[in-house]
Amino acid sequence: MTERNQPEPSPSEADQPELNQAESNQTEASQPAPVDFGRGMLDFAGRHMPALRAATEYVRAGGRLKGRRVGVALTLEPKTANLAEAIASLGAEVAVLGSSNSTRDEVVAALREQGIAVFAEAGCSPERSLELQNAFIDTKPELLADDGAGNVRLMHTDRRDALATLIGVAEETTSGVRPLRVMEAEAALEVPCVAVNDARTKLLFDNVYGTGQSVVMSILDATNLQMQGKHVVVVGYGKVGRGIAAAARALGGRITVTEIDPVEALVAHHDGYDVAQLATSVMTADIVITATGIDHSLTAAHVAAMPDGAIVAVGGAGLGEFDPDEGPELIHGDVVRPNVRELIVPDGPTVFVIADGYCANTSAGEGNPIEVMDLSLALQLRALDYLAEADLPVGVHLLPPEIDDAVAASQLAAAGIEIDVPSPSQRDAAQSW
Repeated sequence: MTERNQPEPSPSEADQPELNQAESNQTEASQPAPVDFGRGMLDFAGRHMPALRAATEYVRAGGRLKGRRVGVALTLEPKTANLAEAIASLGAEVAVLGSSNSTRDEVVAALREQGIAVFAEAGCSPERSLELQNAFIDTKPELLADDGAGNVRLMHTDRRDALATLIGVAEETTSGVRPLRVMEAEAALEVPCVAVNDARTKLLFDNVYGTGQSVVMSILDATNLQMQGKHVVVVGYGKVGRGIAAAARALGGRITVTEIDPVEALVAHHDGYDVAQLATSVMTADIVITATGIDHSLTAAHVAAMPDGAIVAVGGAGLGEFDPDEGPELIHGDVVRPNVRELIVPDGPTVFVIADGYCANTSAGEGNPIEVMDLSLALQLRALDYLAEADLPVGVHLLPPEIDDAVAASQLAAAGIEIDVPSPSQRDAAQSW
């Protein structure tokens, strides 16, 4: 590669090197230590998490997590760190697992200062990531908060020894609930699992409002581009796809939705979006965002048909949604901005992939907004408590609606919002036929 010419310094810059160096030293000296910076990040997030605080006090009163070994395998950032600390405050022995692409070292430091075992290293190799995952499973969690069912699936294959002590799993995501239901249908599932993702306060808020906003904002922050006037192709119109499409349209994007489900495609049409096939839609796309939770949803063949300069991002399950090996060879080029890499099609376009195909919002950003994750993590805590109490049979279970309602009500109460209570006549009418 040729080296780009650098601009000459302005006269004021050239004349004052000592001052600039002094200012740099002062800035470095003012930076807090990683553990202090991490503590500040956790505390700031915690200020905006009333539902998690309410759930913590509810679970504390029952005492069911005291003395339990609890594993937290969620995206490791300040919000999930608050969940880990809340569980530890209830007297549980907590172990935390984080992925290499989304772990913040400051957060790790803050948790370890509190005596919480953390198995995470930012930017480590896949081999090291597997070592950390196995070390996490070696803690033999009795209760597990999982994301994408990655750990519970490993426990059912290569780490079956961990099943002996596993009481149950609280699964966070659509991409995790799907394989758990397949395992259940094939009689391969051996532990009870609670589909936290399917609770109303998770599915509607986290997936639609949280992921929708955070994926779009992460793409714009990573590229420093605007959304106005861009042709955005959203692959998949489940809850995540709906949120992404709405957020991109609100910022001025022109949206095309692609689907394999006729009902979801019809919903997108009624929501006012263009609906078309993926192979033709990508030909005029400025930005393509997957939101399916299914591997191979976007391939190298689709990339080869994109305009030069198009942007590819994953908004759903992670690496598998975008398969760069299916189709013509793609050359993985330079990282041109943090979290933006060239993908070069020989004799074809150069496109740019966000965060190397990892989930854009957790890898190129800080994940979903705090207020949204407050609901999800409060549900996680209540789900762990429910698993400890209910003695559920093997299978995939929904959270009881009263838990869902209690979590939503706690955030309403913190916001000073009051809602109506049904009258006796309304209750009678609702229960009559």
